[in-house]
Amino acid sequence: MPKNNKKRPVPLAPPALKSRKKARKVTSLFHKLTQQMDRAKTKNDAEGIQRISEEIDDMGGREEYQRASQLSTKFHSTSRWVIKVMGSKGWTNGLPIDEDDCEDSQDSPEVRKEPEVKERRAVQILEVGAINTELVDAARRTKRIRKKKEHTSKGSDEDGVPSSQQYQNIPMFNISVRAIDLRSTFADIEEKDFLQMPVQNEKKGTYDVIVCSMVLNCVTTPEQRGEMLSLLYKQLRPGGLCFFTIPRLCINQSKFIDRKLFEELLTDALGFVIDSQKETPKVAFWILKRPKDAAKKMVKWNKKWESTPIIHRAQKFRNLFCVSLKKNEAYVRNQKLL
Repeated sequence: MPKNNKKRPVPLAPPALKSRKKARKVTSLFHKLTQQMDRAKTKNDAEGIQRISEEIDDMGGREEYQRASQLSTKFHSTSRWVIKVMGSKGWTNGLPIDEDDCEDSQDSPEVRKEPEVKERRAVQILEVGAINTELVDAARRTKRIRKKKEHTSKGSDEDGVPSSQQYQNIPMFNISVRAIDLRSTFADIEEKDFLQMPVQNEKKGTYDVIVCSMVLNCVTTPEQRGEMLSLLYKQLRPGGLCFFTIPRLCINQSKFIDRKLFEELLTDALGFVIDSQKETPKVAFWILKRPKDAAKKMVKWNKKWESTPIIHRAQKFRNLFCVSLKKNEAYVRNQKLL
């Protein structure tokens, strides 16, 4: 019987990734190739740039990387983590509208003691490097509640009023989300380079919450990583929170940096306060807070923050992750000391 040589139609889109193991290989390879590309561009190596570009295309490019990242977030949802923490602090109901900066409800017992309910504004959230719309969708989520009864004459009730008129839909969370990424695969995610976003006011900031999950490790140079950390601080309002994650191997297996030095950059060099932290086998999590009164802590600039010497030479330290922070990128509290 002759073979059927009829060609199969080319699929319009690649099949969905289902293997977490394959997804990890894709993300690791993409990070490796983009770092090699950056080094080739620095050396003006035209042949190397062409070769690496072809390798990136062969592995599916940034689109394949984003698909792999989307699979990973199904098992470790950043949005659920953010909403849960905000809920524990009372932030999902919004923030007092008469406050100039965001304030932790746990730090303000005098607000809770007041009998009247203050009007609250939406919490302004920026998600950097968004690969899904979970946070954006959370901002649109609604819940159905019964309308308050109006004061009417004695004996009147809601008999005869249609059920649809007895209830109303209201937002579940009092939040406003702006999601950005270099390459967007969703209409609700704005194509924007965070490093190019202007800082409107370094002292007051713009956002109450910034989510930066598994993004810093995708930035290719130590200098740009330092710039990103600095911008995270400057874009955050005093009292605001930054939900921040990177792969554990970046600080556990790097030749150039360890957890102690990395957290020193976050706190002493940049001015963050570590509100909380945790780890999974693969990921390191921090909740970083921009303090309201940072002037109380003055730290002299340390030159080691802007250098990247090798500090680990053992064979297990194979990761090349490091951060270089320039003096002019340090938090404003250090400006008098520069």
